Amino acid sequence: MLAPGELLRTAGNVLLSPIELHALAPPQPWRWALLVGSGDPAAIAEASRELREVAPAIILDTPPQKGRRYDLVCLLLTGEGRRREKWAGVRAGAPLVLARGREGQWYQVRLPVWRPASPRWWARVVLAELLCLLYLLVMEIVLFSDVIWRMLPGPPPLRDPGPPAGKRVTFIVPTHTRRDLMDFCLPALLEEAGDRHDIIVVDDAGTDSTTEYVRAHYPAVKVIRLERNQGFAGAVRAGLAASNTPLFALINDDAQVRPGFLETMLLHFDQPDVFAVCSRIDLVDGSQVETGRVMPAFSGILEPHHIAPTQPGPILYAGGASSIFHRARFDALGGFETLYHPFYWEDIELGYRAWRRGWRSLFAPEASVLHLRRATIGPRFGDAYADQTFLKNALLFVWKNLRDRELLTQHFVYVCARLVREIPSGVSMMAGAVLRALPLLPVALLRRWRAHHRGDLTDRDILSLLEPLRTKWPNNGGHRNARPAERARGAAT
Repeated sequence: MLAPGELLRTAGNVLLSPIELHALAPPQPWRWALLVGSGDPAAIAEASRELREVAPAIILDTPPQKGRRYDLVCLLLTGEGRRREKWAGVRAGAPLVLARGREGQWYQVRLPVWRPASPRWWARVVLAELLCLLYLLVMEIVLFSDVIWRMLPGPPPLRDPGPPAGKRVTFIVPTHTRRDLMDFCLPALLEEAGDRHDIIVVDDAGTDSTTEYVRAHYPAVKVIRLERNQGFAGAVRAGLAASNTPLFALINDDAQVRPGFLETMLLHFDQPDVFAVCSRIDLVDGSQVETGRVMPAFSGILEPHHIAPTQPGPILYAGGASSIFHRARFDALGGFETLYHPFYWEDIELGYRAWRRGWRSLFAPEASVLHLRRATIGPRFGDAYADQTFLKNALLFVWKNLRDRELLTQHFVYVCARLVREIPSGVSMMAGAVLRALPLLPVALLRRWRAHHRGDLTDRDILSLLEPLRTKWPNNGGHRNARPAERARGAAT
């Protein structure tokens, strides 16, 4: 049974979002701020100093002054049992509530709105409660299905096909209505492939002339056009069906490989248990670096936790934008899961299933690609839909793959905490994700049966293998560098 404190910390992952203080500086300077919750002079002085660095003219009160309207409230999370002060700060009605942790990390406190005089608010509260009860039923069905699956015979165990039979590679480039990206992606890819390796562009039922353009301007590239849009997983399957090399590389149409990509990546396949290798991913404008090095962070859902791209080593998964895969092991696992149509989570889940079997994904920082972030998905779907799709697929991942009961309990608390926080405030992110995922629950449960009998490593085993670079597991309440789930999506962007 999970300890109550663990459940509270899971809910805390919903209420506390790590932030950089200077990023919150408003157009109009803060004038009045309230600091409460600690009797430690050093903690108060340090928080005051950091606030004045952002807003030099700010006036700080501790304790609160009667009748004063505060621009922000800062809760000092250093203990000392001053809970009344913290509650008084929350009730002060400031438009912004911050918290400062023991290690100096700042958080934005995201509390549900309180409007008891509004009938619409009460309707939203009732809706949040109904969705929580519905999700409780979903989790009971997931747990009950495990009892049934243990009684039924499973599919045959996976056999390890062994090392790849050579080092020839097929580059597979899925694309949809992005002819403009072909000149960014293909010239460097042709240079890297040379005469030894193959390139296949899969036009996923696009509405422009991508197929004709590639055939006319890049005759060395094989083009497959799908008549019906099949999403990322379907496009990859089509590309693999037309290839016969022992290794294949997935390259986004908005990614450009840098010289030496293959030479560096292929060295890692000399190791006997390697499933996939991922390169470093650099943004073209130089303003940000996507690391490619991803660890698991469980805050109630499995979150990709990005760390500095300095050292090679094991990673949670190899992203679908810049990675090379062992073809026979990929086929043995059944390839990318089509449940996550149209995008996101296919590569994360595949890496997780490979780890369950004992096959490793590795990071190779010496190899790199340039990436035009969201050049493919953003214009077509929009950020809000993409974020909700990522969250919807995170729920499907749990329903299909997670077996540990304590983690499932944390997941339930996390989802309900978000529903209770968001719906009364008029936000539909988690509610929309739950409602979009529900029709796929039967499919997820059937595929859970197939996965239930394959692989020896437990969820704890998988997370423990990647433990050295994470905070203490399973409590992830302090994973300060983890991005919010819907912003830390896989490399299918």
